[in-house]
Amino acid sequence: MQNDQSLEDHIQAVKEWLKENVRVYTTPSDITLRQVQLNPKTLDGSAFVLLGNDGAGEALSLWMSETGWLTYSLPLFHSPLGAPASYGAIKLSDDTQSAVDSAVRSLLPRFMPLGINPKTKEWVTRATPLAARITDVPAFMAALERIGQPEFECRQQVKTVGTQV
Repeated sequence: MQNDQSLEDHIQAVKEWLKENVRVYTTPSDITLRQVQLNPKTLDGSAFVLLGNDGAGEALSLWMSETGWLTYSLPLFHSPLGAPASYGAIKLSDDTQSAVDSAVRSLLPRFMPLGINPKTKEWVTRATPLAARITDVPAFMAALERIGQPEFECRQQVKTVGTQV
C-alpha cells in the first residue's frame, strides 16, 4: 500500500510540475519559420518558429517522415522529476499546430513515401537511400537553396476553425 501511495504522490508531483512549466501559447494570427538548418544528406535538422508578433518562439526538430513529407517535433521535457516518460514542453492550439504543419511541409517537395513505389512496384523502405526517394530533383535542389539562405523565412497564416488555447 505504501508503494501505491508513493507512486500516486510522484504522479501528482509530475502533473503539478508540468502544470507550472509547460508553456501555453494563445492562437496567433500567423507563425513564421526561420533559422532553418537541414542536413541535405539525412534531411534532419531544426528550425525556429515565431508565434505571431509578440516575439515568442520555440525550437523545432525536423526530419523526413515515412509519408514523404518533412515533419517536426515540438520541444519536450525528458523525465521531469525522474518520471519515465517525455512530455510536451509547449501547448499549441490545433489551429496553430495546423499552421506549423503546413509551413514545415512547404519547405521541401514531397518525397516518395515508404511502401510500394507505384511506378516500379518495388518496396521503398527506411533502407532506401533518401536520394532514391526524391521525386523532383530540380525542385528539391531549389528548395534546399531557398531555405539555406540566412534571411529565409516562411510565414503561414493561422486559420482559426478549431478550439483555442
